[in-house]
Amino acid sequence: MAGREARIALVGATGTVGSQIAELIGERNFPYSDLKLFARDSAGQMVEAGERSLPVARLNNAQDLSAFDVAFLAIPLHEAAEIIEAQPGPALIDLSAATVPPHDGAAIVAPGLTARERIVQLGRGQTFGVPHPAAQVIATILQVLRSGGFAAASIMLSASTAGHNGVSELFQQSADLLNAHLELDDEPQVSFNVFAPQSARELARAFAAQIRVLGADSTRLSLDIVRVPAFHGTGVALFLPADDESREWAERLRSAPGLIVVANDDAAGFVNAVGQEGAITRISLDDSGAAIWCAFDAARLAALTAVWVAETLSE
Repeated sequence: MAGREARIALVGATGTVGSQIAELIGERNFPYSDLKLFARDSAGQMVEAGERSLPVARLNNAQDLSAFDVAFLAIPLHEAAEIIEAQPGPALIDLSAATVPPHDGAAIVAPGLTARERIVQLGRGQTFGVPHPAAQVIATILQVLRSGGFAAASIMLSASTAGHNGVSELFQQSADLLNAHLELDDEPQVSFNVFAPQSARELARAFAAQIRVLGADSTRLSLDIVRVPAFHGTGVALFLPADDESREWAERLRSAPGLIVVANDDAAGFVNAVGQEGAITRISLDDSGAAIWCAFDAARLAALTAVWVAETLSE
């Protein structure tokens, strides 16, 4: 891409994260010579990319991407795996990697944790995996606090974690329950309920592996994952025992990339985090250690990381 503007493809442009990527490309005035939007089942729709409204084309196969420099894959894991295996040519920015352990051939990267020079060095033809924002936030905190001791975290996932279908399911179940019409059959109750999803253990292992690849020590990190009845937003409650440097932790968090440190408890909820480009963070310190609360818009943060990778490649 040296000396010219990039040719960009966005696969999954109508999804929760894909639409955020399209929006960010427009907002950040990303320099491109061509931006083409793809989807499997939403061909013909229009998606906003800044001040432009662009049509969505159907992606027939991986070779449809061969003419591009960078392709965002904001699609389910099995669909992304087919494209990655085909190696159509562009640098692939894989957002489906957020829920699986890192694998050979994919570089898990994130702003503030990965040097830009490494991304540029890997360059065209490389697959870049976008970590789950919860793993990215935890890795950032552990790195900036230089904590290698025991830590425990509860990760709270909202309905939007499952995309548009998850939000629709929560809305429908909430309406049915309030009207005494809820019939679950074999489905879990997601409305007015907090529960561990069936994939909680697999997700915890994947997040721990991503945290480790991002450069933070996760060998003594205990993770728990639950679903909460919120439409949008994700939360992380992180607990660290006190050590000799605990008094410096609050100040270190204020200098950490991607964290918005607040003192007001009322400004640290899921609703406050929607649309923010950082994790709203609050720290409570006492002699026993620190309780750190983070609320963030996971779709927004994942999209920001993906666009950051593309911007770095185009520099």
